[in-house]
Amino acid sequence: MASPAASLPGRRPSQIAGGWEAGLLALMALLYLAGSFVNPTFFGSADALHAVLRDAARYAVMAVGMTFVIVNKDLDLSVGSTYGLVGVAFSILFDASHLDLGVGPAVAFCLGLGLLIGLVNGLLVTVLRVPAFIATLTMLLILRGVVLGLTGGKSILYPIKARDFPLFFHLGETNALGFNNQIPLALVIILVGAVVLAKTRWGYETFATGGNELAAVYAGIATRWVRVRAYVISSLCATLAGLMATAQDKGVTAQAGL
Repeated sequence: MASPAASLPGRRPSQIAGGWEAGLLALMALLYLAGSFVNPTFFGSADALHAVLRDAARYAVMAVGMTFVIVNKDLDLSVGSTYGLVGVAFSILFDASHLDLGVGPAVAFCLGLGLLIGLVNGLLVTVLRVPAFIATLTMLLILRGVVLGLTGGKSILYPIKARDFPLFFHLGETNALGFNNQIPLALVIILVGAVVLAKTRWGYETFATGGNELAAVYAGIATRWVRVRAYVISSLCATLAGLMATAQDKGVTAQAGL
């Protein structure tokens, strides 16, 4: 009998190189080259490429969490608003003109907030059986309203206080090697997500639930919990992305996450 690992839909690197992923990467490269011809002043510079990679790092982190949801054949539309709300929550807690807390309590609160949002999304979809599109779209609108209500449409900036917490805010700075610290952080999170999906029990359960939920139930997998867990992971990844953006911008705007 084949082992569980052997039956997974994983592929060798040589297979991936000839698959749709390679075509997608080639298309992205062609789009960037086309941009360099249209506007060589911007796209043709090393600084522009660095800026694109820096900003893409946050979206890559969110994509890692979204992958777990999509593999489950679910959908999470609330990640952008989660991203924005986390930035606003951190800023209100940290800013000297608001609650004036330290980085530690602010980050801990944001992680708890992200976990709660993911848990609510998961329970709405799995327990109350609200369609994922409706549940997460509703969450998106609620969180966006909270962001606008808390900020009053204004920005919250704290570049001076940020100097007192270099360990956290250095995440948004360029390191000695010449690239932003968010880029390697995103690569680490991508690697961890790939290993979890391909090599751990969580990954096996996620693929099984998304492939055939009824068969997964018969195999003894708690599919409801697997789906809730995916939403929590997605929300936590959006939380990390929001914190990364806050570390870089040393503040937040009311448009964060749009």
